[in-house]
Amino acid sequence: MAGYHPILFILLTAVGAAELGLVAYLSHTFDRDGYPGGRGGYTSSDFKARLDYLMFCAVWTVFFGLAYVAFIFARAMFFLASIASSALWLLMTIIFWAVGAELWRQVRWGGNCDGAPSISLCRELQTVEALAWTALGLAAVTFIVSLFAISSTRRKYGYRGTYYDYDYRY
Repeated sequence: MAGYHPILFILLTAVGAAELGLVAYLSHTFDRDGYPGGRGGYTSSDFKARLDYLMFCAVWTVFFGLAYVAFIFARAMFFLASIASSALWLLMTIIFWAVGAELWRQVRWGGNCDGAPSISLCRELQTVEALAWTALGLAAVTFIVSLFAISSTRRKYGYRGTYYDYDYRY
C-alpha cells in the first residue's frame, strides 16, 4: 500500500498548485476590481477572508506536499520524513481543506452556470470549490494509505518507520 504514496502526494500537490494559481488569480482580480458580495448576505470582506483562507490551504499543501515527495525520493531518514509525520500532516491538511471547502461553499454565489461562457466568474468560483473538495478527498485517501503503511511497518520499525524500505524507482 505504501507504494502509492509518491503518486498520491504528487496528485495532492498538483491539485494544491492548481488551486493556488486560480485563487491567486481571483484574489488579484478582485483586489483590482473589487470583491463581489457573497451569497446569503455575506459581505465582500467575508468573501475575501475565505478566499485568503483557501490560498493558505493551497500554499500549505504545495509546500509540504513537495517536501514529502522530496523526502520519499531522497530516502530521508529522520522524523519529519517518517510515515507517522506524514500521517499527522495529512490529518491537519484534511481539517484545513474541510473547513475551507465548507466555508467557500457557504459564500460562493452562482450555483448553476448554464448559459455562462466557458471562462466566466461563475465557473471560476465553482472550480475553486471543486478543487477544494478534490484536495480534501485526495488528502483523505492518502491518510488512509498512510495508516495502512504504518500498520504494515509497525512490527519492524514502529510508527517512526520511513518510506525508505520501499523502492519507488521503477
